Amino acid sequence: MSHQALYRKWRPLSFDDVVGQQHITSALKAQTAAGRLSHAYLFTGTRGTGKTTCAKILARAANCLSPKNGDPCNQCESCRAALAESAVDITEIDAASNNGVDNIREIREEVNYSPAALKMRVYIIDEVHMLSAGAFNALLKTLEEPPEHALFILATTEIHKVPATILSRCQRYDFRRITPAAVADRLLYIAGQEGLTLEKDAALLLARLGDGSMRDAISLLDRCAAGDAVIDQRRVQQCLGVAENQTVMALFQAASRQDAAGALEIFYVCYQQGRDIVSLFDELLSLIRDLYIVQAVATPGAALESSYFTLEELRQAAQGVSPALLEFFVQTIGETLSRLTRSAIRRADAEICLLKLCRGPVSALQPAVLPAASAARPVSQPAPAKPIPEQPIPAAPAEAAQPAPASSGGDPETRDQFFAALKGSPMNPAAATYVRLAEYQAKGAVLLIAVDEEGLLLLDRPRVLNQLESAAQKCGFSAVRLQAKGAPAEAAGPASDGLEEVLRAARELGVDVTEK
Repeated sequence: MSHQALYRKWRPLSFDDVVGQQHITSALKAQTAAGRLSHAYLFTGTRGTGKTTCAKILARAANCLSPKNGDPCNQCESCRAALAESAVDITEIDAASNNGVDNIREIREEVNYSPAALKMRVYIIDEVHMLSAGAFNALLKTLEEPPEHALFILATTEIHKVPATILSRCQRYDFRRITPAAVADRLLYIAGQEGLTLEKDAALLLARLGDGSMRDAISLLDRCAAGDAVIDQRRVQQCLGVAENQTVMALFQAASRQDAAGALEIFYVCYQQGRDIVSLFDELLSLIRDLYIVQAVATPGAALESSYFTLEELRQAAQGVSPALLEFFVQTIGETLSRLTRSAIRRADAEICLLKLCRGPVSALQPAVLPAASAARPVSQPAPAKPIPEQPIPAAPAEAAQPAPASSGGDPETRDQFFAALKGSPMNPAAATYVRLAEYQAKGAVLLIAVDEEGLLLLDRPRVLNQLESAAQKCGFSAVRLQAKGAPAEAAGPASDGLEEVLRAARELGVDVTEK
């Protein structure tokens, strides 16, 4: 006899066997025991949480000849026929492949006939959100006024795609993600019944990888079961291609101390061992999530139930790591994960992500700050090349001590005052670079900003000008005027004569110009 998948073999047969959905099973049992079943139910929730299982149990309970406190007996003729999937009055439909109007019309015509063998005609429509608009309209009238012997059970993972007219005609039950502790207990029970040696930490790892889905967790256990081998955490990691706990921690620590060589070496070892890249970054993101929670919450409690590490280990790892750096890690890894699923060069994308993590966040208006141990090395993300001004002005001696890059001319005091007022304003990185390299000079109540001609295209935009003018007003100026570097101050601003610009450009090119 061929092997039967564990998730099918251990599918619950009664409401009491369903794990993690007591708020739903207790209500369904009470309705069945009292004989007050509704004509239509809608089960919604993520995959593997028990929607179809509860639908099957409810179908048997509604037709059971001797129910036990709302549960089907699974022994009578009706229950045995349903378990063998030979009951003609219980119909299961996959709406993903039977989503047309004609499929629903067949149900409408059939539902009016009395049941052939059971007490009720039951229709289980799985993935009901896949029905077409016409099919939903065809189903609507039947759901509104069904015959007394009909019971509809709809199941979906995407409740937002189900029309409101269908929702209003059904009793809705939301299935929750099953907690890792509950999943692990169920896995240990199944392993014991199957004669498998499953260690508790391995069960918790499988539960965590199942992400709230009991079916997924049992399927992962099935993958790890082979012969009489003990299923421990290391075996789960080898069978499923999951990185070890300490490997993930070492990868995070290398990134947080900007050790690019160390991070790439750890990744290379994982890659050569056949570790799944998406799973590796998933584990790294989960670790960062736990560290973030440890920093934000004094007593995390159940929020860390999915972590591999103790609370003390997480607190030690979170020391010296700023929340801003963790936010940058989360954003960068999240962007990479969204690309990895459709990337043809996963290794390159992963390595680039690690290099970004090691570089750290770089502010648009401030240069990257290097750690003291590597202060002699250049910034890993160089700023755009500094254009050579037409008339360079030597910097003042005091200005040479400023850590921020500055332009080679203008009024240093005015520039520093303006930078202080502009600090914190969100700005396009390219525009911010030209702002940093510009020359600043006060002309009465007007602030002249001299920038390279390429920068004029970026700065002479309403949004950027508003930011510049707002900062200038904080410094006591009434207006801002942009001009190209080297242009005379009186020609700045919108009042400048375009003819003067043409003549100056012609002289620079060596063209003999005669003014008349």
